[in-house]
Amino acid sequence: MRPTRHDLTPCPNGCGERILWTRTEHGERLAVDAQPSADGNQAVMKNGLGRWISRSLDGAGALPPSPYEHTFKPHFRKSGCAKLRPAQPELPGLLPTNVVRIGARRASARRRTRR
Repeated sequence: MRPTRHDLTPCPNGCGERILWTRTEHGERLAVDAQPSADGNQAVMKNGLGRWISRSLDGAGALPPSPYEHTFKPHFRKSGCAKLRPAQPELPGLLPTNVVRIGARRASARRRTRR
């Protein structure tokens, strides 16, 4: 079964795309793109209670999609949501001159107090 417009919600990051929220086999929420994709890695189906359930097609023991499942791509992948922010900004290679390494100062302070 394919999702209807009532099953879709706007992306919470504000990229403007409509997404489908599913529950994984471990109970976690997963957002997938609204349209099925042949190269997707999530098998999605609607269970008897009307909930959208997804399972991963990656991994050693993963079964191929059943006839009643459609494959979707996760929405929050690196190339998916346009407004997805990186988890952590890139760190510079060296510390600026006005920054002191705290670990080094603490180690030298410990050596002085133990004498």
